[in-house]
Amino acid sequence: MIDAAASPENGWKIDGENFEYKILQFRERQAGIGLVFDPESKTYNYNAYCIETKLLTELFSCEYEFLDDALEVVNNEFGTWELVDLSAKQGCGSCVAKGN
Repeated sequence: MIDAAASPENGWKIDGENFEYKILQFRERQAGIGLVFDPESKTYNYNAYCIETKLLTELFSCEYEFLDDALEVVNNEFGTWELVDLSAKQGCGSCVAKGN
């Protein structure tokens, strides 16, 4: 059976409340949405992306003026992947950036 297409009505995995700290992940690939500032127009756009995390290679990237457009693309293309909460990731306790 084929699942219904990802949409606000059918339950997007990434949504307007969590897109800043959640990603979709499958093996060594990560998809999500980031904010990109355009200094010429002084506006922010939403970057829907997919990267290969081991090689740090961009596989897909497209900018959208509206968050709903970026959400639709990411959820429709990568919505079967595992939802990962990046805010729950913890670094090592001896990290220099921690500011002992």
